[in-house]
Amino acid sequence: IRGSLPLLLALSALFLVCALGLGLLVSTIARTQVQAMQAAILILLPSVLLSGFVFPRAQMPLPIYLATFAIPVTYFLEILRGVILRGADLADLAPWVGGLAICTTVILAASVRRFRKQVD
Repeated sequence: IRGSLPLLLALSALFLVCALGLGLLVSTIARTQVQAMQAAILILLPSVLLSGFVFPRAQMPLPIYLATFAIPVTYFLEILRGVILRGADLADLAPWVGGLAICTTVILAASVRRFRKQVD
């Protein structure tokens, strides 16, 4: 690791909160465990394929490239590459951290809202 381990851990925690929020959202939408597993797979596959992990985002058609910004894994991969490979600091990662924070906020808000409706 070329960058700061505490920074990497803190930003990993942010991504973890986002992933947990997404899991909560799926669990409030799905009525059965099978539906929840299917939804998780439907979220996982595009996340891996479109985040830049498998295929370079720069080579994607423009509409798909723009859609990748709605995927939290996209931001986390850039954060990982920045800290681990380039030794980037928080200032260098600010756009990616901001994007991940926005995704986390939106997903958590939707999850909490769905959860409250389900409880009531």
